[in-house]
Amino acid sequence: MEFSTWLGLVSACFVISISPGPSALFTMSQSTQFGFKSTLISIAGLQLGLACAIILALSGLGMLIVNFPGAFGVMKTIGMLYLIALGVIQLRQKVESLGTSTTYFNKVFKASKSFAQGFFVNFTNIKGFVFFIAFLPLFVDLRTVSLLEGGIVVVTFVVIENIVMTTYALMAHLSKSWLRDPKKILWQNRIMGLALILIGLVMGLSG
Repeated sequence: MEFSTWLGLVSACFVISISPGPSALFTMSQSTQFGFKSTLISIAGLQLGLACAIILALSGLGMLIVNFPGAFGVMKTIGMLYLIALGVIQLRQKVESLGTSTTYFNKVFKASKSFAQGFFVNFTNIKGFVFFIAFLPLFVDLRTVSLLEGGIVVVTFVVIENIVMTTYALMAHLSKSWLRDPKKILWQNRIMGLALILIGLVMGLSG
């Protein structure tokens, strides 16, 4: 991959990562609930899911899934239901359940669960498969892509996405610190929950 091509990829990755989507909303919701440091585990799960999605697209399996109506429909439905479920969980958070102490976070936060949730947010995003299949040929030839080129694409995406999601997590954590009032945090969670549900419906029901 030429350096100029890679610079174009970096620029595109930043634009794509900054654009609001399921991963950004999930990151912010986790940060408002469990704090910035705990959310880094969720972000790690997101990056693994992203890396797997890109690898599938590069390998040609993503194209196979997209062109096979049954598999495409199943993946699309799973992704939609998963985002809706996360949104519902967010909506059902009660005021008395919203703690701010380290002890509270340690009691309710489960690292393995958070990591798995992050992974599936990105990996079950069938729109992501479609996007990568359309987007990646702008920078690499999917028919002749080498292991090195594929590695560069995956690492570039993951590093930039990690930077952006970490920034989102920090912003959400700081906003929670500024708000202080548990009732305001509750409404913030409700807005994020509704947004996750809406994105899930749009992604699942759109053509």
